[in-house]
Amino acid sequence: MYTQQHHGISVTYQHQDKSYVGYLSLPNDAASPRPGVLICPEFWGITNYIKWRADRYADLGYAALVVDFYGDGYLATTAEDATEKSNMIKENLDQAIGIFKSAMDIFNRESTVDQNRVAAVGYCFGGAMALSMANAGFPLRAVMAFHSQVELPIMPSEKLTANVVVANGADDPFVKPETISTWKEQMNAIDASYEYISYEGVKHAYTNKGANEKGKKFDLPLDYDAQADAHSWQRVQDLLKEVF
Repeated sequence: MYTQQHHGISVTYQHQDKSYVGYLSLPNDAASPRPGVLICPEFWGITNYIKWRADRYADLGYAALVVDFYGDGYLATTAEDATEKSNMIKENLDQAIGIFKSAMDIFNRESTVDQNRVAAVGYCFGGAMALSMANAGFPLRAVMAFHSQVELPIMPSEKLTANVVVANGADDPFVKPETISTWKEQMNAIDASYEYISYEGVKHAYTNKGANEKGKKFDLPLDYDAQADAHSWQRVQDLLKEVF
């Protein structure tokens, strides 16, 4: 479904003697420096879908780097595998922060990237990671999380400087209502700039056209929604324009 030609390249970075392989997609025109978008992927890893999505950010004129959290560009083949790998990252925050910092450092060394204008976006597990990295104090102008839990490994604190948007399906079984209330309370307590979007009748993984196929294969409640996908895609474009 997302197998068309990707125009990005693999980029390797190191953390604690381990190699990580991200996916870098740059705009076709040579003008630089330009704003950058760090992309945190779904718990499967760097799939064709997330490469395709990175290329779409590049089409908008942004430099885009998909962060590899697992090492060696590892791609999970089962839901159990993906759950195990993502839980290991969420439970080892020092490692997660180190990996993200290494990715951001190599991204900022790209001549195309204006390191003073970098945002992060994340999908599912990646949404929670992008939000957590902003909460950890990384200098991100904005973060947008798509179909992401808000019960985060790193919850909001005064270190947060990014403008934040979270866009979730109201019927996403992975996002519990009480966790939304808690997250909003903490965001309000630090006077953060944020928006929480809830799409009525929409479930998990609504941005991914391959979601239903994977849902059937692994017995997961995944459901693509074209309207929510289109709305959230427009919202992230508006957000990036606002902060850049």
